[in-house]
Formats: sequence, C-alpha cells, structure tokens
Amino acid sequence: MKSIILSAKKKKNGAVRDSKDPMMSVLQNMKSEQFASAMGPFREDDNNSSKSMSFKEKMIQHQMKKYAAKKMRGPFPELSENENQVQQLQLEKEMLSSRCRKLEAQNFIGSAEILDVLALILGTVSWILTYFLYGMTVWWSLDNCEHFYVWIIKIFLLTFPFIFDKINYGVINRRFQVFAVFVLFLIRVKLARWRVSKFASEENTEAEELPSLPDDSGSTPNFGDSITADDIWEANYEVNARFLFCGILRLRGLWTKTAQYMSSRADFVPAAYVRELSKLQDQAPETAWADVQKMLKKAGVFEKFYHVEQKPIASASIAQVHIARLKETNDDVVIKVQHPSALTLLSDDFVSLRIMAWITGILEPEYKFIGILLKEWANEAQKELDFMSEVENLETARSAIQNMSRSTPMMADHNSEQVPFSVEIPRPLKAVSSKRVMVMTFSEGKRIDDLAQIRKCDVSKEHVMNALAQTTAYMMYASDIFNGDPHAGNLFIRPGLLSNGKGPSEEVEKKGFTIVLLDWGLAKRLPESKRAGFCQIAYAAATVDFALMLDGFNTLGLKLKRENVAEDMEGMRFLLRDMVPRETARKRIKAKMKTDMGRIENKKRGERIPVDSNAYPGEFFFFVRTNELLHGLGSKLGIEMTYLDVLKPYAEMGLKELNNYVSVSKVPDPIATEKVDNPKLKKKIDDILCSLQESGKIAGAQVCVVKDDIVLSNNVIGNLGSFKSHIPVRSDSIMVGFSITKATAATLANRMVEEGYMKLDEPICEKIWPEFCPTVSPPAELLDSFENDDEKDNVRRKWQWKRSITLRHILTHTSGLWFATPKSLTIQNYSCEKCAQGFEYRPDKPEETILPTSKPGTDCEYHYLS
Repeated sequence: MKSIILSAKKKKNGAVRDSKDPMMSVLQNMKSEQFASAMGPFREDDNNSSKSMSFKEKMIQHQMKKYAAKKMRGPFPELSENENQVQQLQLEKEMLSSRCRKLEAQNFIGSAEILDVLALILGTVSWILTYFLYGMTVWWSLDNCEHFYVWIIKIFLLTFPFIFDKINYGVINRRFQVFAVFVLFLIRVKLARWRVSKFASEENTEAEELPSLPDDSGSTPNFGDSITADDIWEANYEVNARFLFCGILRLRGLWTKTAQYMSSRADFVPAAYVRELSKLQDQAPETAWADVQKMLKKAGVFEKFYHVEQKPIASASIAQVHIARLKETNDDVVIKVQHPSALTLLSDDFVSLRIMAWITGILEPEYKFIGILLKEWANEAQKELDFMSEVENLETARSAIQNMSRSTPMMADHNSEQVPFSVEIPRPLKAVSSKRVMVMTFSEGKRIDDLAQIRKCDVSKEHVMNALAQTTAYMMYASDIFNGDPHAGNLFIRPGLLSNGKGPSEEVEKKGFTIVLLDWGLAKRLPESKRAGFCQIAYAAATVDFALMLDGFNTLGLKLKRENVAEDMEGMRFLLRDMVPRETARKRIKAKMKTDMGRIENKKRGERIPVDSNAYPGEFFFFVRTNELLHGLGSKLGIEMTYLDVLKPYAEMGLKELNNYVSVSKVPDPIATEKVDNPKLKKKIDDILCSLQESGKIAGAQVCVVKDDIVLSNNVIGNLGSFKSHIPVRSDSIMVGFSITKATAATLANRMVEEGYMKLDEPICEKIWPEFCPTVSPPAELLDSFENDDEKDNVRRKWQWKRSITLRHILTHTSGLWFATPKSLTIQNYSCEKCAQGFEYRPDKPEETILPTSKPGTDCEYHYLS
C-alpha cells in the first residue's frame, strides 16, 4: 500500500497538492473526475494491454482496481476539511494494520506452531526409536534363557522406562523433546545464515523504504531485490522467538528460568526474544487448583485462611502465587506454592547441564570453569526449592533495607533532580510457611517496566533505574545478601513512600515512589572476604585503579593466566558499563565481542580463556549475572545512566565498613623516635609536603633521604586517601606505585653523570645511543612515506628536534616524546630492550618512526613510556 501511495504521488497528470503526507495526495486524486489517471501504467488501454503484462503487474492492477472501486463507492467527503482528512487516513491505517496482523499470524505464528509440532513429532519419534533399540537389546541379551525369573526380568526391564517416566513427570520423553527443540532451533539459525549469504543484498546494509510501483517509464523492480541481512535475521528472530516460547511452555523447569534471563537482557538479546520470552517471567504454565489445594492441606495451612483465590496472580518456573486472607489477622497475604514437578524437572535439567559441562571440560580444558559456574548455579537453585531458605533470605534482606534507609539519603538522582524513594520487601510469615509453601504479606505495585505505572509515579525512568541501581549496589557492597535474579517480573513499583519500611497503609508521602523487591529464592549471601573483593573490583573500575583491581581478584581467589592489567580493566569497566538504550547497547556489545574474538584468534590454544579454570570463584557468576540483568532492564526502558557513578559510593562504603580496611594500627610509628642527621633538610621537606597537601595535590606521602647508609631525613604526612582516608600514613605504610623504573633509571643515569660516563647536555644520538637518530638528515625512505611537501618539511624539522634531545631533556620530561608508544610494543613482549628498539629508526618500517611533537626543552609533559 505504501508503494501505491508513493507511485500515485509521482504522477504529473494527477491533481496533487503540495503535501508532506503521500496519503493526502492520493485522496485528493480520488476526488478528481480523472481519478483513473492516478492509475498510471495500470490502466487497460491500447498502450498498456493486459496481454503484455507480467503476472505480478496483473496482480498489482487488480489490487488497484479494488482499491479505486472501494474509494469511489458512495459520497466522498470534501477533503479540504481537516477532520475528514484525518478520518480517511485513520481508516487506511487501520486497514493496513489489519493486513499486517493477518500476515504476521500466517507467516510468524503459523510457522512457529508448525515448528513446535515438528519438534513434538521429532522428540516422540526419537524416544520411540531409542526405546525400540533398548527393547531389542534387552530381548536379545536374555533370549537364550527360558527360565520363569528371566521372563520377569525381561518384563521389568521393558516396562521400567515407562514406569520411571510416569512417576517423574515424563523426564525421559522430556529429554528427547529438549533435544528436538534444540536441533530445530540450530537448523533455523543455520538456514538463516544460508539465506543471508544467498539472498541478502550486498549493496544495502540497512533497511530501505518500500520500493515504489512502476512509473511511466515502465521499469518494474523485482520483489525482494532490496532484502538485507538484517531483514532476514529479524524475520528469523520473530519465528524462533515464538517457537522457543511454545517449546518452553511444554518443557518448563530450568528452561523457563533460562528464558527469564534471556528476556531480561534487552541490551543484547534481539527484541523479538525479549518480547516473547518475557511472558514467561510471570505467565508460566499453572498448576491445577486441585493440586494446589492438596499441597496446602498437606502443609497444614489450608484451614488458616478464610479463602484462597483459585486463580494465581502469577506463575513462574518454580512456583505460583495466590492471594488469600489470613484468619488470625484478617489481612490479605500471598501464598507461594511450589509446582509439584519443579524439584524433579530442575534436578533433571541440572544433571543434563552438568554432564554437558563435564564433557566440555574434557574436550576443551580451557572451558572447565563452566562446570564450576553450573555447580554454583545448581547449589543455589536447590536452595531456591526450599522455601524456608527463602524465608531466611527475606528476613535478612528486610534488615539490610532498614539499615540502608538509616545510613543513606534514599534519593534517586537524575540531572541534579532528586526524588525520594523507599524500598519494600514482603514480610514472611514463618509460622505458616513450610518447605514447599510460603506465606508472606501482600505488596501492591505493578512491574517496573510498566511505563504507565512509572508515569503514574510522576517520575522519570532514569529516577526509577537510579533507585534500583542504588538499592542493588547497597545490598551487594554494603550488606551480606543480594538478589541474584532481579528481572522485571520480580520488581514492582508504585507511587508514594513508606514509613519505616512498613506496609502500603502507612504511606506518609505522595511525592516519591516505592520499589518492591520480590522473589528472594535465588539470593546470594557473601562472606566478608568475597564482599571485599567485589567492593575492590567495583571501586577500582570506577577510579581506574589497576592495583586495587588486582587486589580484588586476589581477594576473590580469581586467578588469571595472563599479565595484561589493561585488558582486565577494560573487561571490568565493560561489565559495569554505562546504561544505554537497546540499539546502542547491542552495537556496543557486538563491537566488544568482535574485539574479543580478534584477540582470541591471535592467541595460542590454552591462552584464549584468561581465567584459570581451577580457580574461578562461583560467586563471581552471580556478580556478573546481577549486573547484566540490570543492564538489560535499563536498555529495555531506554535510559542513559553512568552506572559506575552509582556504584562507586556504595563500594567505598562497603570497603570502609570492612575490618581489614577500618582497622588502624595502634603500634607507634618508629619514625616518631628515630633521629635524623639533617634536621634542616627534614624541615624543608615537611614544608614542601604541607604545601602540597594544603593545595590538594596529595593526600599523603613518605619521603626518606639516605646517603652513605645515613638517614638524612625521614618524613611522613597525611593519610592513605580514597576509602582509606581515615588511616594516617606511616613510615611502614605500603603504597602501590607505578613507573618505579623511572626513579631507578634516573638515579642510575645521574650516578653515571657523576662518574663521568655521560653528560647531561650532550645529544644522546652522538655517543650514548646512535641508533636513536642515526643520520644528520631524514632518510629518503622516511620522506618517501609522506606525499605532500608540507608534511616532508614537518618531518625534516622534527628530525632535527629528535637529534637535539639530550639526557637532561629525558630526565626532565621535556623531550617532546611524552605521547610516544612504539607500535611494535605489546604486553607480551614488553621489556626495556623492546621499548628502546621501538624508538629507533627502522628502514624497513619508516612509517613507524617516532618523532617529537614539540621542540625539546620547551614543554614539560609526563612521559609515560619514553
């Protein structure tokens, strides 16, 4: 239809007014007595006979005739009136939308249903064939024995799979169904790649407008000529997402939790998967009311309620939730009832995953850490099946939130506008809870990704996300528990604040909003040492403190197989990256993956995974998972937020509260009683240090001057800074230092000057280092690497600058080479010799020649490597 509109607008003989909306042009042409002229080449006349038209052109003509006849029926209103124009456009929009929905139902939903049926058939046939082979093996192995007991064994072995499958909720058949869904999904992905290589337009990388219909020249674009790779992949996503949704509805168990995680990663997962799989966050298959009633009676709590709503308000992978009224207090509560099949299905799925991880670890030892991750996840999932464990988690989390409300401002910030917020966690009723049934207070609210609810709270999406990030950061860095599954189905929001964290009836302020944190089954408790490690990593990423990040890895017990601190910092800062809308986030993740894949390809086998698989802490899995889920939610809401700025104060708070950072040594500093040989020098250094501290240039410092084994001066001042600002500097304080080689090299150079081996003001290329700048004039190869004369003149001038560099220039950071990093220098080959060779002239690679940016002796800039 869009093509028809565009074509009609182009006709010169149609009465088209100057309008930005092509629909208006067509409608005006319709009113004209010459409406048929808008049909252009689609009229049947002597010049355009139907006999010479292609099948596609005939179809287009037929659709145009139907369209024209429909519009010419009855009175046609005056289009000069805005209301009539808007009404006509609305009718056309509804017609187009209706057709699109029908096409979607036929092409996407229909295809997904066919795939689901094929998966069901494939799984069933595979199960039957496997059982047939099993039965034949049993029969043949015992065929020679005719004893009565042998027949009993035969019957038992042949019927055992059916009995086992029946009492375990069909786990055997289910494994084959999982295999079938997995295989068909992979086939669909492979076919999509084949279509991209076969049919995608190489000239077009982005979606284009629909092509217009043939114009007067008679040229007819072929349908599908402008299909791009993105078009093919998006269509594949639409079908696969619906197929996975249908399949997981049948499979349930761990796959529901996997779908919940995928649907929460809007920053990475395609939109179709997010849309379809998010339905499983709180709309998973329900357990029948009769089974729920049996479980409540078995738990001995059914009689404690006036009534229980038979229809659950939500159903997830492990349990479903019903509203009820408690007799004892007459309060509305919620009952969380575990699905009867949850324990069996989840346990079976984890067994399958552990086997796959074990096989992967054997085939690829580098990926052995995957088994550690699955073991950690399985252990926590087992706790999630015990609701009494969740009761304890709820109580601990409520206590943590109360501490947060007392120790932090509880203000969500965005663009310097602050909005108060509060956090509510349901209160568990331990007396009426059991291992498979849990009762807790009812918490009002709607999903945190409900934009209408956010508008109702009269706050921005950024304020909501900032408040959630603050809450998560406090619990992760300043308390001993955090939620390991913060997807949108477990997060509610409502307008108004709470008083002392109590229920909705005690809301005291309309301004502000309340975040409700649900489902604490998958919560992670951290020992102090692990929490310290996470605090160190987050604070190090925020302040780009390489040494603290390595301390954090050591505290966590995370061992790396490489010495590339810059790459590690890049990885941590990417994990805690800024939140951005979905499309931007996906581009960044794709770019990061491309960079990482390039690095992996250049590494040897055994060095591709930087983590030592035998020393990977399981807690790190939940640290990564929680942060990635928050990023996914932020992308889904379409916000922009500097995530590390939110985390930094809470990581610092956590570090200050930890014992190994709070403690201050009570042993007197030896410097207090130490005698120095030069009090005047000590006084002079003290004055300089005090001046630096008062100007804010240093937080603290140590200075010790030794000559001929005699201590001339020993000075300390200030504190250790940052989160250790409460700890004073001592003479025995350990400080992390970088570029210590500079101090050592400078000392040696000055000593050699004293001994007469070198001179401070002699150009180093004359005697000390001839290879540094070997010729008086620039080599011809160097000049030839530049095209225009201005560039060559600039090279001649800088070459002379380089020849004039002296030892004094290098020691005083005035050589003009402050920026220089040799291209051939990498972390792997980093050494003094390699670094020096990078500054020498290489005839085979003149384009890599390093030249000063300023005349030596004029500008003082810190030389990082040179």
